[in-house]
Amino acid sequence: MSDNQKTYLVLPHFQAGLLSPEDLEQLAHLARKYQIPKTKITGAQRVAFLGMEPEALEALKVEMQIPETPPHTRNRVHYVQACPGSTWCQFGQGDALGLGELIKQIELEGPLPYKVKVGISGCRFCCCESWIRDVGLTAEKKGWRFSFGGNGAGRPRIGDLVAEGLSDDEAMALVTKTLNYYLHTAKFKTRSARFMERFGIEALQKAVLG
Repeated sequence: MSDNQKTYLVLPHFQAGLLSPEDLEQLAHLARKYQIPKTKITGAQRVAFLGMEPEALEALKVEMQIPETPPHTRNRVHYVQACPGSTWCQFGQGDALGLGELIKQIELEGPLPYKVKVGISGCRFCCCESWIRDVGLTAEKKGWRFSFGGNGAGRPRIGDLVAEGLSDDEAMALVTKTLNYYLHTAKFKTRSARFMERFGIEALQKAVLG
């Protein structure tokens, strides 16, 4: 993407801030090859290359097979943000990274109305700000707590609690069912926060919990 001759590219292959030694080596190789001035971990836990020449930007897209189509038009969520969870954090009650990998693979029944951001927090400290994500999952001793319709932008909104005490499989199934309901019901370019303001939590729970 470009704006006032300033280029940047968010790499879709790296999500949830989890990078292996091989990933770091690949990023360093690409940064040198394309003379990228700056590499940044974004607020969404993704990797961004900043300040490339336009020609280098296009060549990098080709090499990494990055499609021009926005993620929300490809039957998938926009991005998944996850904390270290029980795998790496002493406070973790659930495997946030593991659940994040599963949610990234969800194949929906059609393209979403607009981008959907997922925040998965391994405990009630909620480091991934799950309450203000379209899809928010927070681990508690009794299981996952699932909220929907959060937003942290210009019109911030706390997501509505859909269900709690969910296992990994139950959380996956309910997130999938909720997103399919949203994509079939909401108008094009309607974020989940605005959708929930119009339809309300009772209508959503009736549709997805039955």
